[in-house]
Amino acid sequence: MSDLEDLLGPGAFGYFAGGAGDEITLRDNTAAWSRYRLAPRVLVDVTERDLGTTLLGRHRTHPIAVAPMAYQRHAHTGGERALAEAARAAEALFVLSSQTTTSLPEVADALGESDRWFQLYVFKDRQVSLDLVVQARESGYEALVLTVDFPVGGWRERDRRTGFHVTYPLALNPSGTALTTRQLHDMHDPSLTWDDIGEFAAAAGMPVILKGILRPDDAERAVDAGAAGIIVSNHGGRQLDTTAAAVDALVPIVDAVGGGLDLLVDGGITRGWDVAKALALGADAVLVGRHVLWGLARGGAEGAEAVLRQLVAEFDTTLALLGCPRAADLDASYVLR
Repeated sequence: MSDLEDLLGPGAFGYFAGGAGDEITLRDNTAAWSRYRLAPRVLVDVTERDLGTTLLGRHRTHPIAVAPMAYQRHAHTGGERALAEAARAAEALFVLSSQTTTSLPEVADALGESDRWFQLYVFKDRQVSLDLVVQARESGYEALVLTVDFPVGGWRERDRRTGFHVTYPLALNPSGTALTTRQLHDMHDPSLTWDDIGEFAAAAGMPVILKGILRPDDAERAVDAGAAGIIVSNHGGRQLDTTAAAVDALVPIVDAVGGGLDLLVDGGITRGWDVAKALALGADAVLVGRHVLWGLARGGAEGAEAVLRQLVAEFDTTLALLGCPRAADLDASYVLR
């Protein structure tokens, strides 16, 4: 048993660490970043470095964001509030999951004036989803991240083995009745289509980012649908096993729609040089999930903050060693495929 499994218990650890099926995509998400090699320039003045990026027309201190992750109080009693405090301290954009075990206003309070987006699942009872959108808007969330790769839950064998239950109250289920992940997955609306995007955009009154795009033609449809951005993502390898690794899916999507909207990527990003590769390949920002969550599990807000600060420091060092002092100037010339 790993130290994290011992700390969290087999149910929570299996939920956070696991993927779908044989977990091939879960593993390949991380391995794929190593298949892309960096090509540094030398004799460049890198005394001053600018890590900033632009998302939704706003300058961000650096391109590292906290991915939406469910049920965070199962990782640490501080839950989403503690992770929000870590994001605030590290100046990282925080994306809150609609499967949060902390209320939207409480997380917003922990973030203060820091950047925040809200991730939404669309449930069969659409009023539940729409009510969460209203809460997000009233709590100062800047954008709505609509997850589009979850018509049904993936085949997650770890959860089936452990019978993991959500024991904390959820924003969508404030009564606190314990639910298995399969019961929660059954709440998702499998009838969601492109025709429904406008309804949620109108309800949100804020920019909409579509999370879970893996195909160039779907990325092009996102542009046509008026999305402000997309997140290239296979849901951390947790939905359909043997889908493309996130970075491998990113490249053709950039070729199809690069510059047409904001592009973010998540899945398997564990080091600052992965961040540099993502931006060089055409992403505007990255989202990091499990590694930040492990920091939360081990050390609460301070542990998560330490992980984020290390990622930022690694990215800064990578820019210097690449001979590219401005993150905005990263392009495909810095990466060998």
